[in-house]
Amino acid sequence: MSRSGILVAWNADGMAAELPKPGDLLSVDIELPANHSFGRRCMHCQAVVARVSAGAKGEPLVAMQVNQMQFRSYTNGRFNAKGTQGEARCSVM
Repeated sequence: MSRSGILVAWNADGMAAELPKPGDLLSVDIELPANHSFGRRCMHCQAVVARVSAGAKGEPLVAMQVNQMQFRSYTNGRFNAKGTQGEARCSVM
């Protein structure tokens, strides 16, 4: 993860979700460590898929260019954002 990019190991875990394609616009929410001053927060990013490749173990790796970033509250294991269509669990590399 950098200021302008994110590399994630994509895991749809039982979902019939397709891998994104280069050029696809994605909304990405990254949970941040809890902080006593701010509480639970997440980093919400609007990103464009730059490339999709295979990792060392064959897992899909998705590289994204971040266009916009915003910090949001995170409560009860869910982000305070409405209307999530589908989710995939990913590990930030």
